[in-house]
Amino acid sequence: MTNKKILLADDEPQLALAIKIRLQSRGYQVTTASDGRQALDAMAKERPDLVLLDVLMPVMDGYFCLREINQRYGRGAIPVIILTARDRMKELFELEGIADYVIKPFDHEDLLNRVDQVLKQREAGASSTEPPAST
Repeated sequence: MTNKKILLADDEPQLALAIKIRLQSRGYQVTTASDGRQALDAMAKERPDLVLLDVLMPVMDGYFCLREINQRYGRGAIPVIILTARDRMKELFELEGIADYVIKPFDHEDLLNRVDQVLKQREAGASSTEPPAST
């Protein structure tokens, strides 16, 4: 599964770098952003196949960024996996059509498997608004 483009928006530089390296080791092309505004700017330049989106970020948080993604591209048009330490917001994000939801701290291999799963479902024509089965 190479040449897939992933946008990673997270304001924790060390975590973002660790995720980026692991994704690149699987053949993904990764663009990073440290806030929601940068993520939207990056998406305007090159549309990703999937977005990994942190919730608590400066300038524009993940919730407002997700709403803007849905408004610009259509709800569920680009699969989004939410990365957050706040598990209480899962239902709210599911209503916004996310592909999956990962609670920090998380196992990096689990995150990579979820990314693979969402992209495989997308390629198979599965609805991007249906969350994949949790592992």
